[in-house]
Amino acid sequence: MTSDGQNRLLALYRHYVGSDPDETTVYLGFALFFTAIGLLAVALATVIWSGGVPPENIFKYELREVAGVTGAIGIPLLLTSVVVLLPTKYRLPTIIVAVVGLIICAVGVNQFVTAYPHNWNVGAAADQSGEIVGIYAIGAVAVVAASGTTLVGFQLARARTPEPSAADNNADGDDGVDEEAVSEQVRRDMDEALSNTELSWGGVRKKETTRLKLDTSSVDDIDRSSFENAKVTETRGGSVDDAVSGLQGLRGGEKETAVGESTDDQATALSELRKQQQATEEAESTGLLDRIRGLFS
Repeated sequence: MTSDGQNRLLALYRHYVGSDPDETTVYLGFALFFTAIGLLAVALATVIWSGGVPPENIFKYELREVAGVTGAIGIPLLLTSVVVLLPTKYRLPTIIVAVVGLIICAVGVNQFVTAYPHNWNVGAAADQSGEIVGIYAIGAVAVVAASGTTLVGFQLARARTPEPSAADNNADGDDGVDEEAVSEQVRRDMDEALSNTELSWGGVRKKETTRLKLDTSSVDDIDRSSFENAKVTETRGGSVDDAVSGLQGLRGGEKETAVGESTDDQATALSELRKQQQATEEAESTGLLDRIRGLFS
């Protein structure tokens, strides 16, 4: 294998497995994998070929024997390559179980070669098919168990390992980023986001107000010299009562009140006010009683 081919295998391993490869393990695993694929291809081709050979021709059974041997070795060999390639916590025990199972399968295949076709699936007492299938099944179960354990362990390990984030990749590899450009972009984004809000940069709520701007250009050229010689006419009331009357007029009117000259006058006014209130209350109660009587009459 050329150096380019070796590098390609290592690149495939890094891409699909995602860990630093051990070159010896990678080469052994891929060798087992491609060997198993080749054996399975030979098994498929010989089965198809044997289908066109007449049953009375012994060559038909020879082709089937080749197909059985290559297929029976290729399947456990393919599963063993998976155990070798995938890194797991219990890698060594699973490899040992897979290799033992592969050896048991090879023993069963060897017995198949000696028994087929005369002592294979025949009605005589010399039939050895059941014994051979039992031996092969034990080895196949061991290989399947080892490969299944490896696949499950590998998937669990990948699920527990966090993938590197984009921020970490940028922090490790992109040292030449223009920080000023990034800060300016962030500030522009913040200005655009805050353009439609009611908060300013200081956190103070903005108030939408209207300002009036007077155009005094038309009166700027007025002669103001006459204002300096103007006289002001002041009018002052003669007493405090006049000033109070003026203020009451500004407030919108004057309240009419009667002020007594002595304490007896005030007491008399209060008694008259109480008599008026009592007369009003008696009139209202009398009218209410008349209405109630009218309802029941």
